[in-house]
Amino acid sequence: MTAHASDHSTHPRLLEEWHRDDRRVVMRTACWDDLESYAAMHRELYRERVMASTYNADTAMAGKMLSDRLVQDATGTGLLVVVSSDSQIVAEGTLSPSNGDGSITLGLLVLKDYRHMGIGKRLMAALEPEARRLGKSRIDLTVWRANENACRLYAAMGYREVGCLPDWVRSDLAATGKSDLLWLLKDL
Repeated sequence: MTAHASDHSTHPRLLEEWHRDDRRVVMRTACWDDLESYAAMHRELYRERVMASTYNADTAMAGKMLSDRLVQDATGTGLLVVVSSDSQIVAEGTLSPSNGDGSITLGLLVLKDYRHMGIGKRLMAALEPEARRLGKSRIDLTVWRANENACRLYAAMGYREVGCLPDWVRSDLAATGKSDLLWLLKDL
Protein backbone atom coordinates (compact mmCIF):
# COMPACT_ATOMS: atom_id res chain seq x y z
CA MET A 1 0.00 0.00 0.00
CA THR A 2 1.11 3.55 -0.67
CA ALA A 3 1.40 6.33 1.84
CA HIS A 4 -1.96 7.63 0.58
CA ALA A 5 -3.80 4.34 0.92
CA SER A 6 -6.52 3.80 3.45
CA ASP A 7 -8.93 1.02 4.39
CA HIS A 8 -12.29 1.93 2.86
CA SER A 9 -13.96 -1.40 3.40
CA THR A 10 -15.23 -0.28 6.81
CA HIS A 11 -13.50 2.98 7.83
CA PRO A 12 -14.49 6.04 5.84
CA ARG A 13 -12.77 9.29 6.81
CA LEU A 14 -15.09 12.04 8.10
CA LEU A 15 -14.40 15.37 6.38
CA GLU A 16 -17.25 17.54 7.64
CA GLU A 17 -20.57 17.32 9.43
CA TRP A 18 -23.33 19.93 9.71
CA HIS A 19 -27.08 20.27 10.21
CA ARG A 20 -29.52 21.55 7.61
CA ASP A 21 -33.27 21.82 8.28
CA ASP A 22 -32.90 19.63 11.39
CA ARG A 23 -31.14 16.94 9.33
CA ARG A 24 -27.63 15.71 9.94
CA VAL A 25 -25.49 16.03 6.80
CA VAL A 26 -22.19 14.14 6.61
CA MET A 27 -19.32 14.51 4.14
CA ARG A 28 -16.86 11.63 4.16
CA THR A 29 -14.79 9.37 1.98
CA ALA A 30 -16.69 6.51 0.37
CA CYS A 31 -16.64 2.86 1.42
CA TRP A 32 -18.00 -0.48 0.17
CA ASP A 33 -21.03 -0.19 2.45
CA ASP A 34 -22.18 2.73 0.25
CA LEU A 35 -23.00 0.51 -2.73
CA GLU A 36 -26.82 0.49 -2.53
CA SER A 37 -27.11 4.19 -1.70
CA TYR A 38 -24.50 5.08 -4.35
CA ALA A 39 -26.49 3.14 -6.97
CA ALA A 40 -29.73 4.80 -5.85
CA MET A 41 -28.18 8.28 -6.19
CA HIS A 42 -26.96 7.53 -9.72
CA ARG A 43 -30.37 6.12 -10.72
CA GLU A 44 -31.99 9.33 -9.45
CA LEU A 45 -29.47 11.52 -11.31
CA TYR A 46 -30.27 9.56 -14.47
CA ARG A 47 -34.01 10.16 -13.95
CA GLU A 48 -33.25 13.85 -13.39
CA ARG A 49 -31.46 13.81 -16.77
CA VAL A 50 -28.29 15.21 -15.22
CA MET A 51 -25.91 15.47 -18.15
CA ALA A 52 -22.89 14.35 -16.13
CA SER A 53 -24.56 11.14 -14.94
CA THR A 54 -25.14 8.93 -17.96
CA TYR A 55 -25.71 5.67 -16.09
CA ASN A 56 -29.04 4.31 -14.93
CA ALA A 57 -26.91 2.46 -12.42
CA ASP A 58 -28.05 -0.97 -11.43
CA THR A 59 -26.15 -2.47 -8.52
CA ALA A 60 -23.58 -4.15 -10.78
CA MET A 61 -22.80 -0.92 -12.69
CA ALA A 62 -22.67 1.08 -9.46
CA GLY A 63 -20.37 -1.56 -7.99
CA LYS A 64 -17.96 -1.16 -10.88
CA MET A 65 -18.02 2.64 -10.58
CA LEU A 66 -17.55 2.50 -6.80
CA SER A 67 -14.81 -0.11 -7.11
CA ASP A 68 -12.87 2.03 -9.60
CA ARG A 69 -13.09 5.03 -7.27
CA LEU A 70 -12.03 3.05 -4.19
CA VAL A 71 -9.04 1.61 -6.07
CA GLN A 72 -8.01 5.15 -7.05
CA ASP A 73 -8.18 6.19 -3.40
CA ALA A 74 -6.26 3.12 -2.23
CA THR A 75 -3.49 3.79 -4.77
CA GLY A 76 -3.32 7.54 -4.13
CA THR A 77 -4.47 8.44 -7.66
CA GLY A 78 -7.95 9.76 -6.87
CA LEU A 79 -10.72 10.10 -4.31
CA LEU A 80 -14.49 9.73 -3.96
CA VAL A 81 -16.18 11.87 -1.32
CA VAL A 82 -19.88 11.38 -0.61
CA VAL A 83 -22.39 13.58 1.17
CA SER A 84 -25.24 11.84 2.94
CA SER A 85 -28.41 13.02 4.61
CA ASP A 86 -30.63 10.63 6.54
CA SER A 87 -28.10 7.89 5.67
CA GLN A 88 -28.71 8.32 1.92
CA ILE A 89 -26.03 9.61 -0.45
CA VAL A 90 -27.23 12.90 -1.97
CA ALA A 91 -24.00 14.16 -3.59
CA GLU A 92 -20.53 13.12 -4.60
CA GLY A 93 -17.27 14.86 -5.34
CA THR A 94 -14.50 13.08 -7.18
CA LEU A 95 -10.83 13.57 -7.91
CA SER A 96 -9.79 11.43 -10.88
CA PRO A 97 -6.48 10.91 -12.68
CA SER A 98 -5.82 13.58 -15.32
CA ASN A 99 -3.55 13.66 -18.33
CA GLY A 100 -2.24 17.07 -17.26
CA ASP A 101 1.12 17.25 -15.50
CA GLY A 102 0.50 17.88 -11.80
CA SER A 103 -3.25 18.02 -12.42
CA ILE A 104 -6.23 16.03 -11.20
CA THR A 105 -9.81 16.16 -12.53
CA LEU A 106 -12.67 17.24 -10.26
CA GLY A 107 -16.27 16.10 -10.67
CA LEU A 108 -19.41 17.05 -8.74
CA LEU A 109 -22.88 15.51 -8.73
CA VAL A 110 -25.68 16.71 -6.43
CA LEU A 111 -29.28 15.47 -6.39
CA LYS A 112 -31.83 18.11 -7.41
CA ASP A 113 -33.48 18.37 -3.98
CA TYR A 114 -30.08 19.17 -2.43
CA ARG A 115 -28.85 21.81 -4.88
CA HIS A 116 -28.53 25.48 -3.86
CA MET A 117 -27.68 24.46 -0.27
CA GLY A 118 -23.93 25.01 -0.51
CA ILE A 119 -23.08 21.31 -0.83
CA GLY A 120 -21.15 21.79 -4.09
CA LYS A 121 -19.12 24.61 -2.57
CA ARG A 122 -18.38 22.53 0.55
CA LEU A 123 -17.32 19.57 -1.62
CA MET A 124 -14.97 21.74 -3.65
CA ALA A 125 -13.51 23.30 -0.51
CA ALA A 126 -12.86 19.80 0.87
CA LEU A 127 -11.46 18.37 -2.38
CA GLU A 128 -8.87 21.08 -3.00
CA PRO A 129 -6.72 20.20 0.05
CA GLU A 130 -7.21 16.51 -0.81
CA ALA A 131 -5.75 17.22 -4.27
CA ARG A 132 -2.73 18.84 -2.59
CA ARG A 133 -2.43 15.81 -0.28
CA LEU A 134 -2.27 13.66 -3.43
CA GLY A 135 0.64 15.80 -4.64
CA LYS A 136 -1.27 17.81 -7.25
CA SER A 137 -0.70 21.47 -8.01
CA ARG A 138 -3.86 22.14 -10.05
CA ILE A 139 -7.38 20.89 -10.64
CA ASP A 140 -9.13 20.69 -13.99
CA LEU A 141 -12.79 20.07 -14.75
CA THR A 142 -15.32 20.26 -17.56
CA VAL A 143 -18.78 21.80 -17.41
CA TRP A 144 -21.54 22.49 -19.91
CA ARG A 145 -21.91 26.24 -20.49
CA ALA A 146 -25.69 25.70 -20.25
CA ASN A 147 -25.22 24.70 -16.58
CA GLU A 148 -25.12 28.32 -15.46
CA ASN A 149 -25.31 27.58 -11.73
CA ALA A 150 -22.25 25.32 -11.90
CA CYS A 151 -20.38 27.85 -14.06
CA ARG A 152 -21.04 30.56 -11.45
CA LEU A 153 -19.89 28.27 -8.62
CA TYR A 154 -16.66 27.34 -10.38
CA ALA A 155 -15.88 30.98 -11.22
CA ALA A 156 -16.54 31.99 -7.59
CA MET A 157 -14.17 29.22 -6.44
CA GLY A 158 -11.37 30.61 -8.65
CA TYR A 159 -11.54 28.34 -11.70
CA ARG A 160 -10.74 29.91 -15.07
CA GLU A 161 -11.74 28.84 -18.57
CA VAL A 162 -8.83 27.40 -20.56
CA GLY A 163 -10.72 25.79 -23.44
CA CYS A 164 -14.07 25.45 -25.17
CA LEU A 165 -15.61 22.87 -27.50
CA PRO A 166 -18.47 24.80 -29.16
CA ASP A 167 -21.93 23.24 -29.54
CA TRP A 168 -20.55 20.00 -28.11
CA VAL A 169 -23.80 18.47 -26.85
CA ARG A 170 -27.54 18.81 -27.29
CA SER A 171 -29.04 20.36 -24.19
CA ASP A 172 -32.54 21.28 -23.09
CA LEU A 173 -30.87 23.86 -20.84
CA ALA A 174 -29.40 25.85 -23.75
CA ALA A 175 -31.55 28.35 -25.67
CA THR A 176 -30.12 27.06 -28.97
CA GLY A 177 -30.58 23.41 -28.00
CA LYS A 178 -26.80 22.91 -27.94
CA SER A 179 -24.21 23.67 -25.29
CA ASP A 180 -20.49 24.33 -25.32
CA LEU A 181 -18.25 22.12 -23.21
CA LEU A 182 -15.93 24.31 -21.13
CA TRP A 183 -12.61 23.16 -19.73
CA LEU A 184 -11.68 24.97 -16.49
CA LEU A 185 -8.50 25.01 -14.43
CA LYS A 186 -7.41 26.19 -11.00
CA ASP A 187 -3.86 26.39 -9.70
CA LEU A 188 -3.65 25.29 -6.08
